[in-house]
Amino acid sequence: MVTCKLRDKTYHVDFISGRALREIEPAAKMYAKVVKLSEMAAKGEEIQAEDQFTIAEAMDVMISWFCVLFGNQFGPEEVLDNYPADRLMHDIALAIMAVQTQATEVLDEFPTKAAREEAQVTMETLRTGQS
Repeated sequence: MVTCKLRDKTYHVDFISGRALREIEPAAKMYAKVVKLSEMAAKGEEIQAEDQFTIAEAMDVMISWFCVLFGNQFGPEEVLDNYPADRLMHDIALAIMAVQTQATEVLDEFPTKAAREEAQVTMETLRTGQS
């Protein structure tokens, strides 16, 4: 089961559907463009006008697919209003990669915890001796 918590509402899917795989292409292509342009920008390379896109365009495509992943139990507006900004694109990218590689068993709950937050939980567990 995969879970997504949007503020005070929790949504579940028992499995990742074939529809999520079938409809992944626009989101996967957009994610690839984001990665490519980020790499180009980091190298100081010029980005051609035809390769450019807005953050809103990228988010709209990727969030729409994320809604499909959860069987459209929620819509893009709910995601935009209730998903933590610092995890949103990372988590969608994780979901895209898991579905593309047929490794959906790694998907558990969204939003994921940041590495720092995970380390704090681990340290607290070690400190208190609780599991």
